Amino acid sequence: MMIHLTGHNYNARETIQNIFSPLVGVITSSLADDVCYKNNLSFVELLQPFTKLPNDAHFRDVSGTSVSIRGLRLNVCDVNWRPPQTVLARKMLNEAVTNAHNDKTKFVSLGSLDVEIPTSEPWFEHWRESFLTVQFPADHEFTRHFLSCLIVLSSADPSIVDTAHKLTQRAQQMQNVTPQKLPKWFHPNDVLNSYVVLHEGGAKGDLSKAQQSYELLKSTFGDNKCFLIQINSLDGSGTSEVPDYWATYLKRHPKIDAQSEQFSASKTPQDSVSAISMPTMQMSALAEAAAEIEQSIVHPLSPIQEHATEAINSKFSTSSESIASQNINPNVWGTDLDNDAPRGCSLNSMDVENLRHFIQDYAVRALIPYIEHLVALLSEAITNKKGVSKSLFSATKRWFVTSKPGASTSNQNAVIYTSESSELQTRKLGDLYFMFGHYSLAFQAYHQAKRDFNADSAWQYYAGALEMAAVSAFMLGTANRKTYDYMEDAIVCYLTVCKLQQFATRATLLSMECLKTARLYGEAAKQLVRMTTEESDLRSALLLEQAAYCFLSSNPMMYRKYAFHIVLSGNRYSRVGQRKHAYRCYKQAYQVFQDRGWSLAEDHIQYTMGKQAYILKKLEEASRSQAHLLRPGSLQNALQQTNFLKEYIQTQNEFIKRSPNYGLLPHAVPQVLQDSIRVLTSAYLPATNSNFEAANNIDIKSDLSDESIWHKLEEMAFNTAFLNKPLVFKPTRYLFTKDCPTTEPPLAVQGEPIELAVTLTNAVKCSISMTEIDLLWKLKLDNDEQLSNECLYESPNESSNKTAVTAALKTSCSQSLTLEERAEKTLFFKLTPKLHGQLNIIGIVCQVANTSESNVKLMGSLQFETQRIKAIGKQTNQTLYDSKLSIKILPPQPSLHVSFLSLPKDIIVGEVLPVQISLRNLGITPITDVFVGCDNPRWLTLMDKNEDIPLSILRSVRDLSNEKLVKDKEIRRQHVFRMLKPTDGVALKAQESTIIPMRIQAPFEKGEFTLRLLFYYGLSTSTTGGMKYRIVRHTWKFNVHECLRTDIACVVANNVSGELGLNVNVKNENEMHHPVMAEVYIDSLALYCENFMLNPEKFYVTNNLELSVGQLGDHCLKSSKSASFQCRLLKSCVNGQEDKSFSELLKSRFSEINVMPVKNYKEGNHLPLLYDTNSFLVKQETVFFNSNISTEDFNALTTRQDSHSTVAINWTASIVHNSQQRIAHGTHFVTLRYLHEYESCPSLSQIPYRKQEHTTRLIDFYNQFKPENEIEIAEIDEDYWEENDNFVGSRCLLEDENFLLTVKA
Repeated sequence: MMIHLTGHNYNARETIQNIFSPLVGVITSSLADDVCYKNNLSFVELLQPFTKLPNDAHFRDVSGTSVSIRGLRLNVCDVNWRPPQTVLARKMLNEAVTNAHNDKTKFVSLGSLDVEIPTSEPWFEHWRESFLTVQFPADHEFTRHFLSCLIVLSSADPSIVDTAHKLTQRAQQMQNVTPQKLPKWFHPNDVLNSYVVLHEGGAKGDLSKAQQSYELLKSTFGDNKCFLIQINSLDGSGTSEVPDYWATYLKRHPKIDAQSEQFSASKTPQDSVSAISMPTMQMSALAEAAAEIEQSIVHPLSPIQEHATEAINSKFSTSSESIASQNINPNVWGTDLDNDAPRGCSLNSMDVENLRHFIQDYAVRALIPYIEHLVALLSEAITNKKGVSKSLFSATKRWFVTSKPGASTSNQNAVIYTSESSELQTRKLGDLYFMFGHYSLAFQAYHQAKRDFNADSAWQYYAGALEMAAVSAFMLGTANRKTYDYMEDAIVCYLTVCKLQQFATRATLLSMECLKTARLYGEAAKQLVRMTTEESDLRSALLLEQAAYCFLSSNPMMYRKYAFHIVLSGNRYSRVGQRKHAYRCYKQAYQVFQDRGWSLAEDHIQYTMGKQAYILKKLEEASRSQAHLLRPGSLQNALQQTNFLKEYIQTQNEFIKRSPNYGLLPHAVPQVLQDSIRVLTSAYLPATNSNFEAANNIDIKSDLSDESIWHKLEEMAFNTAFLNKPLVFKPTRYLFTKDCPTTEPPLAVQGEPIELAVTLTNAVKCSISMTEIDLLWKLKLDNDEQLSNECLYESPNESSNKTAVTAALKTSCSQSLTLEERAEKTLFFKLTPKLHGQLNIIGIVCQVANTSESNVKLMGSLQFETQRIKAIGKQTNQTLYDSKLSIKILPPQPSLHVSFLSLPKDIIVGEVLPVQISLRNLGITPITDVFVGCDNPRWLTLMDKNEDIPLSILRSVRDLSNEKLVKDKEIRRQHVFRMLKPTDGVALKAQESTIIPMRIQAPFEKGEFTLRLLFYYGLSTSTTGGMKYRIVRHTWKFNVHECLRTDIACVVANNVSGELGLNVNVKNENEMHHPVMAEVYIDSLALYCENFMLNPEKFYVTNNLELSVGQLGDHCLKSSKSASFQCRLLKSCVNGQEDKSFSELLKSRFSEINVMPVKNYKEGNHLPLLYDTNSFLVKQETVFFNSNISTEDFNALTTRQDSHSTVAINWTASIVHNSQQRIAHGTHFVTLRYLHEYESCPSLSQIPYRKQEHTTRLIDFYNQFKPENEIEIAEIDEDYWEENDNFVGSRCLLEDENFLLTVKA
């Protein structure tokens, strides 16, 4: 049979119409075959593209009503064609599926999920076409019986009439054989035999001779039975003038000699069904295989099912591999024609029109009149026998017994009808009406026939009539629930009663088309799933796949059922050896199962996909699936994951062998935590002197929480160095992380190291080892030359670029790493570029192995991904990407190396530390300027002489209300200092170094103290790369411990003379259990005041009972000990302060006396003189402005007077920490504003309250006091110390406006 359904996009009606098209037999003479073979086609194949009538035809039914036949197609077939034997049938079905593929896909939206499925299923269409082709003609239906026969002759035959008689006789022998064998005929006693004369046109063709032969045949067999076709108008030497119409129709069907009985088909439909259902095999093998099946029945999703089915397939030989290995009869399967040869070379367009015209002419002149004759004949026979039963029992049964399929235990085929029985005549009439498009009368005939067959319990005939009745109703357009039930009953009857799987399958295929057209996808899927059995895995796979698509097309979409059934289909494909389709089905199912939380289902699908892809030699896909099994969060046990890792490494290594040019393959384990990647473009350089420690700058592990402070310092240093302030300041950045990304390439300098840190995690439950670890990079030079170290690993034997690559960039890292189960470790890399250009860091290259099998290694890469970043403050949909791994390497630049003399980390309050800063220019060009910025300049001072008077001191000299002060400039003056003054535009020459002294004072509060220094150095304009300056950071972290505490109050020593005195109490608050032990010595007492000075003649020690001998002197304050002393004040009168320099001004307000100094106090004391301009006294007197202070507060602080006195106490301490002793020096400062008010350093943590109204300020006492009784001060007893009636025991600081502004600053 020539059934063509594939590649034509037929709808359901056209599909059914083509399946049940009228069957016309063909017998050709040898000369006629020669004429056709000039086109590399047989006569049957020559007609295939043109068998559909180009115009509508009409035929009259028994009542004389004219019926229009639209789209009638004739099924022209060689009468010698036979359905194939079992082995060949299986081969045809398997190859129909194997050779059909469709790579085009479409997306089906399932809400948030888009599922990719094929646009069409040509493998199913090919299988369906082959399945319908290999079926045997049955006795219970007549649609596959030949209606007529075409006897094809050649006009070149000299005895054309004799040849026609011989072929006619041969046809009649096939038609009149008893019992009837293949081929079977619709009405064997009266077959329409028509005669076709093929005439070759062209120069050699003699049309008059052809006409003579044609007329001779007409006179012998009749006018309406003879036809003349002119073809081969071309000689065939050139290319064809017509397109290849036969490409989609060409089928090489088995051809067999009619006289051969050895390869003849089965004689009955029952024989054919049994032959197709099970291959011939020994009973012992059958029993053994059945036993294995019982032992290997497993769930379709079980990972072990593949091994079980391989054993089954080896016994039953149902796979495509086993079928291909069997011996096939070449007379059945082979063909003499070349499938790749050009077809239709001798035909022109007129010849093609002649073929089309012949089909129309044959149908109208011969076939349709013959059909009208048969309809009348059958109708008359049915009418004459209507009501006549075969027996009285049969008649009684029809009226009084209700028969149901399966109710009788007798054989379903026990009823045998003769060819003249009215029941078969009715069925024949229905088949004729159906094939020629009269569906209403066809339905009536089938309906009548099914009632008769039901009454006779002829269930096979009954199921066939039900099937065709349902299809007739569908074609008529009157299908309803009842007619759909007809088809359902037919399928059930075929399956359960008749045990005819093939006919049940055909009925299911027809029902699927009808139900899908009616959008009853759920019912269609149900019928398809029911047809899945263990007898045919290929059929089950195809039907399960169609059922899955029905679930996907239903409303609402049942995507879970789709995924489950597509998995079952893939399982069946795998069992039958269709691995490409199995892989495709599992791949489609995974789209639904992924990211649904069904971890084990995902693992099974990916495991199966990996196995199928490996067998299909799709090693890349296999590796991808096996890599999924090693993903984080897998629920597999350790042993299973170990096996997965082993298979993954084997697959990857096999892929590398087969595809050596593919390059480095990505590793599945370990995983790179992409958010953990950190890049540092200015790495730490160690100090060259062992006594010095280098500036810690910024580390790869640094916390970026204080970046705003550094950026503010850099901005102030930049604005100090450059007079032209930029509109937008962009701070220098060296460390780039997830929280600190960049859209612009980072800048690095040739010859300076770059650091990279990345964290790797082992997601599998077994330890892995990494060896030969290195970074992958690409470097594009300024001349557009590109270098990459990938060539060192992709093709290690080729050394053409190896030298250039190794010289371009130097990397260092740990060469091996072991990651335990679910462990994380961070890798640190250091890169030193030797050339400048654009450096792109791609990832990591390494060898990965299971620690238990360390000899089996896999070389591959761990890729770094470009992270997306969110645009801040921009209303845009633009996608931004982090560029931290794309680094711009600049030519060599000046590089300032900063180092410091080592300092102790544990210090005491008020301690002053000497610091030596070493500056060295490591570059080849000079540095133009060097500045240092400090976030807390109160505790730091440079040793150079600074004549700039702080505003807080200058306001005491002159009125600043009319001064034009710039807030930002004054703030920068407090935080940024010039370290080196340039000479001729050069501050530090290339390879030159210098040492700068500096002092740091510990704050007066215990705890952790952090001091940040930012070194800013300018670059020469001759340097390239766009850098104007560079920075170096350093952070000091100290632990400040409590030690000396000072309480000081200014009192009236004599009310008569108005003499004032200072009561000073000192205490060593160091306890025995403290980690830092200290002995304290009070060296000197100093006063900074505009109106008073210390009286060295009147200094008294009032409490020395707790003083003891120490290591450094006789007056030592040990732990928890205290002392007191008093010193009177003298009035000072200083004039002309505005004309003095800053240093002179400080000296004029300064007085100092020694108290109880240590031995050799002046020797080894590194404290700067308190009256120096760079002393910490100046720092104490300076009001430091906050960077965000308002202009109003700034103006108020600079113009308002704040009269006060500052007392300084210099001390020396012997400190023991960690069994190491050192000598420390320090200064405590106490600011006094009121009489009789004790102030402390460190300050006491008490809640302040407002002072009483009668509390007197020092300046007020100085201006208002007049001696009583006009007694001369000199005459008063200097030992007189009058009781202080105005003393108040416990008070706090007065919260006046000046104090509040100072604190706010």
